[in-house]
Amino acid sequence: MKRIYFLGLMALLLSSCAVGKKNNSSVLDRAEIPYIIGESRQIFDPKPSETFDENKWFTNDHCFVVDQRGTLHWFGINNPFPPQGKDLYRYHPYLGHLTSQSATQDWIREPFAINEINGTEYIGAPFVVWHEESNRWVMVVEQWREKRQLEVYWSNDLLDWKTNTKAILPEKLWVGTRDPHIMNGNDGKYWIHVVATGNEGVKQSQVLRIRTKDFVNFEEPETIMGINDNNWATLIESPFLVERNGLYYLFFTYAHRRYAETIVVVSENPNHFDYEKNTLTTLFGHAAEILNYKGKEYITSCGPEDAHYLNGHGVTMAELGWLQPSRN
Repeated sequence: MKRIYFLGLMALLLSSCAVGKKNNSSVLDRAEIPYIIGESRQIFDPKPSETFDENKWFTNDHCFVVDQRGTLHWFGINNPFPPQGKDLYRYHPYLGHLTSQSATQDWIREPFAINEINGTEYIGAPFVVWHEESNRWVMVVEQWREKRQLEVYWSNDLLDWKTNTKAILPEKLWVGTRDPHIMNGNDGKYWIHVVATGNEGVKQSQVLRIRTKDFVNFEEPETIMGINDNNWATLIESPFLVERNGLYYLFFTYAHRRYAETIVVVSENPNHFDYEKNTLTTLFGHAAEILNYKGKEYITSCGPEDAHYLNGHGVTMAELGWLQPSRN
């Protein structure tokens, strides 16, 4: 009887130690690791048609949404390289729009979502979500009026878009704040994530969160990640936040270090990401978007806005997998 009692006590102690070890393990130990499955292939040509014009075309930051009928929509930067007399990164007249029923192929080109060829000649990185409260689609995008600014467009059908040209938090956001990602937060609000510098007077590369319910009134920007890499501009781009099994994964491009470098930082707290301590992995890709469609999860890449790159200016897509953490 004593032997049985002793073995049972030892088992209980070992079990308690294992639980304690699990509870005290780092977020890196508990995180799943995202990875690209197979080849990342181009899903459509960046140029609308061979006869559209004489220029070579490119894509850049983009987003995906699924409409009520199950059709997948792509919206993104989609432009010719600047003709003579126009400047790179200033000449963005078109916002492309394509649709598909399969994600990886058979993309159909729709009319440009926004056409500024006779207007500002600039429309930047978009992100589109369904706004439940007003029963409409909402887009946050970068425009260039007197200066670059974030603003809101609305649509009932994903085809016709209207804006009041009003800037989002013009007194609070640095002029280069850009690359929005939007998700439903755990506080009942919409979270807009952007890259910036200078929030709260700190000169560093930052990912900010702006909370809103109506896309008319916006709360103060919060810094959820900062990298002390320079003091004059943000060197990171294109944030994308994913929640999985109680952990949060912040994808962002470190484009000014390596153009196609996507970093993933993991956190238990969606309000704070520690680049120095909790960088999980590095993936190939620029301005990566994560999407789920018809039972599969994908990751994309795009660009670049540099004509010297060879045959790499369209959007590419691959399946995304997640390595499970060791249970030992």
